[in-house]
Amino acid sequence: MYLQDAKSQEELCIAKYNHYSGVVANQELKQILQWAGQQETHHLQTISDLLQGRTPQMGGQGHSIPVNQIISQTTSGASANRSRSPQGRSPQGQTMQASTSQFTGHGVLTDQQICQDLLTMEKAVSDMYDHAVFESTSQPLRQTLNHIQKDEQDHAFALFKFMEQMGWYQPQ
Repeated sequence: MYLQDAKSQEELCIAKYNHYSGVVANQELKQILQWAGQQETHHLQTISDLLQGRTPQMGGQGHSIPVNQIISQTTSGASANRSRSPQGRSPQGQTMQASTSQFTGHGVLTDQQICQDLLTMEKAVSDMYDHAVFESTSQPLRQTLNHIQKDEQDHAFALFKFMEQMGWYQPQ
């Protein structure tokens, strides 16, 4: 059951990352979302392989750019953008109108709200993989799911660091 749930979650993650990367105002955030979306696509392929009884190759899969490089690329620009782009507004001071979709309804979401939605999603997905790892009896399956969980934590960390740099998240 966990694998089918994981497949559904990965499909949802891909849809959100693809959608949101098209509507965010901040270019550094857009890069983070595109990077995470590419990794989610690899995760979906891995889960699909597992569901079909195939053993996936996990060696570095999905890590075309290391998370530390993504964070350093984006957070260096985020500090400069914070002064020009307050609280999810574009440099011109306009809020971004998100297109109507199953994720955003008819409302307006700021970059900050999009980040919060994605961070919450990544926390939930990571938790789901945590449970799946502990309920798996096959060591190769456990390792594969653990690898995906680490990627999910990397996505959450990249979002967190971006939000922290923008002044949108204060760690406690």
